[in-house]
Amino acid sequence: MGNPTEQFANSRPRLVRLAQARPLTLFFLLAYVWTWIVLLAALRLPGQLDDAFAPAIIIAASCGPTLAALITRWLGHRDLKICPVWTGWRPLLAGLAVGLVGFFVATVVAPAAAIVHSAPSALHWSVLLHWGTYDVNYSTFLGGPVGEEPGWRGFALPRLQSRYGPFKASVILAPLWAAWHLPLFFVPGWTTASPWQFVLILLGVSFLLTSAANWARFGVLAAIALHAFFNTSSRLVNALGSDLPARSHQGWLYALAVFICGVAIGIATLGKRGRSVGQFFSDENLVPSQR
Repeated sequence: MGNPTEQFANSRPRLVRLAQARPLTLFFLLAYVWTWIVLLAALRLPGQLDDAFAPAIIIAASCGPTLAALITRWLGHRDLKICPVWTGWRPLLAGLAVGLVGFFVATVVAPAAAIVHSAPSALHWSVLLHWGTYDVNYSTFLGGPVGEEPGWRGFALPRLQSRYGPFKASVILAPLWAAWHLPLFFVPGWTTASPWQFVLILLGVSFLLTSAANWARFGVLAAIALHAFFNTSSRLVNALGSDLPARSHQGWLYALAVFICGVAIGIATLGKRGRSVGQFFSDENLVPSQR
């Protein structure tokens, strides 16, 4: 007779077995399926991404990673503990402080200095003091950070990091995160970056978010706030360099600046923190305080 444990395991639905044996595989599959179906369906309907339905469609599509994490966790463990939300004031403030400095340098200062043909002192620094420059709207938080980060940095990153370490985890996650956006490249005006430039940008941002997530002990609020700042960063770059002579190949200069500075700052600020914090997380004990 066969082993009763093996017989029971084989009798479980295939998705349940996949969620338990390869949760990340199922997570990425579901994240892509949900978002791509929503966006590609909307693109086939004339005008849907140009009218009043656009915000609802973008928000629904951006929820793919979080929904994928919730489904994967439920199938595998019959709970919804996909990530810690609150890990304390000190980790949250540490993650925000490290992250905001890194993001400001890598996604605002460095690309602004790279694309203008003037000295950094010529940039319009005073515009950063005006709230209108940031142009915060529904998409700043709901168009990506809230729907994405519980999946990307809350669910996927700590599992990747516990297996591969923070450097490889960031390198693995960034192109998967970038490719997940692929249908949006068919939306006119969504981005001026080419797909390869976009990958470079998200590689730099991925390292910054990995560092901040570790400082915040993977409390997802820090990742959401920093992703929201990244959503406003291109507006700040444009405001800083407004009316100044620009260099040629601005797209590549911008992408390379974010990539080089993001990776360098992310690695420098992470230090030894990544491996030790990442080991707290597993599918059985997701939140350190619950161990």
